[in-house]
Formats: sequence, structure tokens, C-alpha cells
Amino acid sequence: MPKIVDHRQRRAEIADAVLAIVAEGGVSGVTVRDVANRSGWSTGVLSHYVGGRDDLLQLAFRHSFWLSGRRLAAIAEDTGLDPIERLVRILTAHIPLDAQSVAFSRITLFFYAEAASSPDKLGREMINYLASWRSTVEEHVRAALASRDQPTSRAREIGDYLVALIDGYASYAVLGSNLWDTGDPTVQPPVRTWVDSALAMSALDSAHH
Repeated sequence: MPKIVDHRQRRAEIADAVLAIVAEGGVSGVTVRDVANRSGWSTGVLSHYVGGRDDLLQLAFRHSFWLSGRRLAAIAEDTGLDPIERLVRILTAHIPLDAQSVAFSRITLFFYAEAASSPDKLGREMINYLASWRSTVEEHVRAALASRDQPTSRAREIGDYLVALIDGYASYAVLGSNLWDTGDPTVQPPVRTWVDSALAMSALDSAHH
């Protein structure tokens, strides 16, 4: 009886291998041979399921986006968190603090540049990713404001501010300029302070009316 092959699982394993290489050495370290060695599959299998190096990177980007979505969903569904802490954790998940988020940030930064130079090929995927990310943050900003009995009319603006702040700091970290590096690896970036400051914009509006 022929062995049943789980094609989706095989592609996920290949994507995981790409992301592991990206996390360790950046996108430039990805080669078909290295991915084959890391995944345990031959270069022929990689060519059959994915294609060349560019296809491997695109597969890894889509898989990384899916993994990030699962991570954010787990935070969103954690009933033990209040809305503000949930927002803090959603934002923190996008800062490169572990191997998964490092790989996600590195490969996303790479595809930002690729989408700018090849908008027809990658632009739509990046636009969809950014729209989903902004929408997720706005949703949790709205819930955080409501939990403080603050007006939610500026939820989109506050969400965009936080997205820009988090994405900017993530880019600095990927490029090796860790702006919050205190020399103590246990010290986390002050995301709660950023959130409190951003939510205060809505409180000021309420006070002026």
C-alpha cells in the first residue's frame, strides 16, 4: 500500500526550515541546499513542492504570517487577560524577542523591500498583511479604551500610531540597533508605557469636551 504523503505538512516543514535559517543568519543565509539539509528533504523534493530560492522565501513569508496569526489569536482568546494587557501582549508579539518573532521581522522587512520593487508580484500580499495587522491592533485598542470608559472615536488613529511605533522599533532591532537594550536580557521594551501614553490621547480629548 503506498505511503500517504501529507503535502501541507511537508510544505510547513520546509517553511519552518527556512524560518530557522532566517532567524539565525538573516534572509541572505537562505539557500536551497541549506534548506534541504535543515528540513531533511532533498533538493529535488524542495524543487517539486516549492521551487527555487525566491519561492522558498515566499512560502516562508506566508507560513510566518500564518504562525503570527495563530500567536495573536491565542493572546486574543486568553480570558485571563484584561483588554489593556491583551493589547500590550499583541504588540509585544511583533517585537523580535525570540526566534519566531526574529524570523518574522527579518523576512517581513525583506518583503517590504521586495514589494516596493515588484509591486505586482508581492505588493498585494504585503498590503493584505498590513491591513490585517492594523485592523487587529485597532480592534484591541477599541476594547482597551472601552474598558477605561474612554471614547473610542480615535481608536483607528491610536492603533495606527502604535503600529508605526512597534514596526519601527522592530525594524531597528532587526538591523542590530536595539534601542531599549539595557544590557540586561530580562528587561523587556516598555510596551505598557507606550500603550498607556497612546490611550491617554483619547482621555485628553474627553477632558477637553
